[in-house]
Amino acid sequence: MSIDKKIKALGIGRFQVMSLLQAVRYYLFNRDLDKAKSFGLNRAIFYAWAKYYGSKYPRRLLRVEEELRRQIMRGEKPVKCPNGYVEVLGECIKVSPHGYFEMGGIEQSPYDFDRQVTYKIKPLIDPSKAWEEALKYVSSFPEYILRDPVKFYKYVYEPIRDSFFKDLLEKGRVKPPREVLERLKSLEDMVKKSREKQRSILDYSSECQ
Repeated sequence: MSIDKKIKALGIGRFQVMSLLQAVRYYLFNRDLDKAKSFGLNRAIFYAWAKYYGSKYPRRLLRVEEELRRQIMRGEKPVKCPNGYVEVLGECIKVSPHGYFEMGGIEQSPYDFDRQVTYKIKPLIDPSKAWEEALKYVSSFPEYILRDPVKFYKYVYEPIRDSFFKDLLEKGRVKPPREVLERLKSLEDMVKKSREKQRSILDYSSECQ
């Protein structure tokens, strides 16, 4: 059986990739594995809801989450998180009484992450290997990319969402595609030029005083 067919047969897809990468993203900044798992699963559900799960949840429970998702996908950042939500890595997320993240009144626990991600990928690859390589992959991006939910989605997750596990099995690691690295370099050059321009304006202003 080919790798592609095996991945498909096991029901492994974008949901597991998003959960894993988001968990690693949280872990890099907070070093809390249990909350990282909760965050990863929560974000995967959050982004997948509109396309896959919208009809399965009462709309009244997800009204806030839906609007927040739309804002993020439009590249907007909420001015203030709604009551009962906290800001985590640029996103507004509800926290359960146990300290884990929740959506639509349902808590995403570390056990839920293991059930939907860890045990799901175990027949395909050693979960600890997948975590270790995901950690290396996500760590290769600059902090400003990882802290921004839109940039994380666009530059970290989206380019490898359909090839992550296949690359792990065939190559033993996952690397950002060349075009992503080129776009990042272009973006960083623009930021650098913008900062230099701002500095020159300030220097000119100080000279005129």
